[in-house]
Amino acid sequence: MSRRHFGARLHDYTELGYRTLAFENELLRVEVLVDKGTDIVSFLHKPSDTDFLWRRPLGLRPAGIGSMPRGVDEFVFNDGFEGGWQECLPNGGISVMYKGAQLPFHGELLALPWEVTIVEDRPEIVSVRFSVRTLRTPFLLEKVLTLRSGKAALEIDERLSNLAAEEMEIMWGHHPAFGPPFLDDSCRVDLPPCRASTERMEPWKDGQLQFGASFDWPAAPLREGGVRDLSVIPGPAARTADLVFLSGFEEGWYGITNGRRGVGFGLRWDESLFPYLWFWQVWGGMPGYPWYGLNYNCALEPWTSWPDGGLNRAIENGSARRVEPNQTIETRLLAVAYDRAARIKRISETGEVEG
Repeated sequence: MSRRHFGARLHDYTELGYRTLAFENELLRVEVLVDKGTDIVSFLHKPSDTDFLWRRPLGLRPAGIGSMPRGVDEFVFNDGFEGGWQECLPNGGISVMYKGAQLPFHGELLALPWEVTIVEDRPEIVSVRFSVRTLRTPFLLEKVLTLRSGKAALEIDERLSNLAAEEMEIMWGHHPAFGPPFLDDSCRVDLPPCRASTERMEPWKDGQLQFGASFDWPAAPLREGGVRDLSVIPGPAARTADLVFLSGFEEGWYGITNGRRGVGFGLRWDESLFPYLWFWQVWGGMPGYPWYGLNYNCALEPWTSWPDGGLNRAIENGSARRVEPNQTIETRLLAVAYDRAARIKRISETGEVEG
């Protein structure tokens, strides 16, 4: 690995006991925890000095704590959750028993160290392949992260292989969470026309939205009557928390734009593989464990399935993804940063932001 300080480059170092790779060019710096699920813990837009991703106040726990054997419940996940962007497989939400295996909350990937292969390391482009075998299920996941000189876009190319001699069912999702200093009440969320639902296992006590409702984005019915425009991010004084499931996209893309800073984050994905978008929103709400009303953040998460009731519930409602014996699924995501104060109309397949 080269040690240059211009163009596209890679940095390989240790943070709190975890091997970490940083992808950097003139516009972006993206930090990946190789030894902890390949969590993306920073997505920094250098011209505006804006990190889009939420960083939990507790922060990243040292590897001696974070790498302890994981249990299966939400508490174990939250104890080690530093914020940032996780990849979840083969389960989403509560722990379930599936084919004799107890699958943890949000899946197996989150605490596993990944193997690393440098694909390209030139001033024009850096590209790294990450790979991991799950322990309780028979999957191999490979993903290549690529950053090109002069481009404010991280390319994510993935291959998921079922190594078993039998069909498997999965929930698969990406969990990027956004927070201050990027997130504030000047932020607006743009995405294609879609349907939305507030169904989940149970409503949060401090939720503002009507539970079990179905509606057209972005006009969400409120418990006390009236509607709220979900595309408008409220401030932390709202003291609410809700979870909304979005579906029915013609294209998979969204943008979050900060009007004060004049900068935004966008994601493009394959809506045929990830037809659902989970919109987790904590506007100073959720008292008690684990957030104690301290959090102001949200996540917009492409998923194969819904809701967050675990794989068995997704199988029941028909949204679990079936993977045939020895089948490989390939997909691509594109994460982009852009300079803009106004709302956007689309993010193209090549990452172009259209106003």
